[in-house]
Amino acid sequence: MKCDALTAERIGAAWLHGALAPAGDFGRRAQDAAPPFGPGDEAVARRRCAQIVDLAARLDPDGVAHVRSMVRRAPDPTDIVSRATAGDPLSDVDFFELGRLADALEATAAAWDAAGGGAAGRPPTIAPLAGVLAPGRAGGAFYLADAFDPALIPARAAYAAADAEVAGARRQLAESLDPAFQPPAGAEEFIVMRDLMPTVPAGLRVVREAPGYRLLTVELDADALAAVDRREAALAQLGRTEDLVRRALAQEVARYGPAVLAAGRALGELDCTLARVAFTQRWGGCVPELGGRRFAFSAASFVPLRAALSDAGLPYTPISLDLGGAAVLTGPNMGGKSAALATCGFLSACVAAGLPPPAQRAALPLFASVAWVGGEPPLPRERLLSAFGAEVVRTRDALSASPPALVLVDEFARTTGPHEGRALLVALVETLAARGVFALVATHFEGVARAARVPHYSIAGLGPRALDAHAAPDVHAALDALAKAMDYRIVAADGDARSPSDALALAGLLGLDAAVVERAGVLFDAAAGPAASVTE
Repeated sequence: MKCDALTAERIGAAWLHGALAPAGDFGRRAQDAAPPFGPGDEAVARRRCAQIVDLAARLDPDGVAHVRSMVRRAPDPTDIVSRATAGDPLSDVDFFELGRLADALEATAAAWDAAGGGAAGRPPTIAPLAGVLAPGRAGGAFYLADAFDPALIPARAAYAAADAEVAGARRQLAESLDPAFQPPAGAEEFIVMRDLMPTVPAGLRVVREAPGYRLLTVELDADALAAVDRREAALAQLGRTEDLVRRALAQEVARYGPAVLAAGRALGELDCTLARVAFTQRWGGCVPELGGRRFAFSAASFVPLRAALSDAGLPYTPISLDLGGAAVLTGPNMGGKSAALATCGFLSACVAAGLPPPAQRAALPLFASVAWVGGEPPLPRERLLSAFGAEVVRTRDALSASPPALVLVDEFARTTGPHEGRALLVALVETLAARGVFALVATHFEGVARAARVPHYSIAGLGPRALDAHAAPDVHAALDALAKAMDYRIVAADGDARSPSDALALAGLLGLDAAVVERAGVLFDAAAGPAASVTE
């Protein structure tokens, strides 16, 4: 489903992308690689939604959070597997990371079982790989233990003997020095302050010196130097032996490379799935009917708004709509017209993401594109245009979309002359209906639905004198009063009857000077009639 950045922001698609963010690297890679569902994907998208609904009902929510925390801990072994497959030796850190992955897979599978996941969908484990690495994993780290290859034993013994010989030779030389100048036991280098040793005695050599001290070591004789050479040779031989063992172990690990990569992909898919399960467990969702010429839903939520209202302690009213093509939506100011449009776009974004739409029931197309027109400031590329000019440019782009497409129009042409604006809007609705795209057009212009011959819906709105005329003490109190008084349901309009905006009552509630509100009421009553029906 294509939509530009402004549309994604208005319909909550950008918010949804963040809400469905995977917990770990595997999931992020899977999310980036998975295209959204579009026309032709109805069957697979519906199966995906059904899977999420089933898991949301079956899995323990706390268990889901625990599985996701396990997935988050899994390291990404892709580079390690690639190097092992290419025949390169691996380091102890590489083997340690592979062991961590094996542990994470086991922990994730155990958490899945504890959450009630069952055998179906259980994340894979790689017990044989864990077994290969087990000899070196004692103590929570990794060490190239002797158990990996018997050749390590004599090589390490030879180096230990050579190192002991050097240490013995150095100790003998140190013991032959004046007791006042002998280094601490076991130390190859030691510091002596200059004022305690004005000159360096024979048998000691300066490693580094500073104005206040000298770093000294025992001067080695020919026998000791020969022992050092033997130790270096033993160390080189040990390095060659360990390199061969690491290469052999890397080749053993490479045998499990395909399984490791497959496990990573499975973790990524599970991560993306559980993000959707957690969302559905919190906000609800249904298995939608996808495809066809119907865009209908009942008790649906625009979750970004619902979440914000919940944080503010305010109620949220789910809405229902049955849209067969293009339709007009009218209603009072702050009555939820823009939220109704956003709900349509949000549900479309949900099914495109394989997420059960947060509704009691839903029958939706999979749209190729969604476009939002109106209610926005000029975009950067149109900053030389007026607000109306920017709307026209966005409308031009929206009209280029081919079905199946959804166009959401919010107060188009509200910033230009009312007569021309209404005429443009009627023509736009006629064109959208003729082209077969789904469109919901919110407006305060009167008679648009009748003139364009499309269905007319309205926000149920405020009851008579539902708001007190006096100002609320603050914006939060005003929103609370409005939430209690407003009926946000979408209902079929009574013909093309005038839909009051309740602007005067809202202005008073929000604290506009009472004299201004009172005078406006007088002027409105005097002007009411056919001449006032063009716009509100």
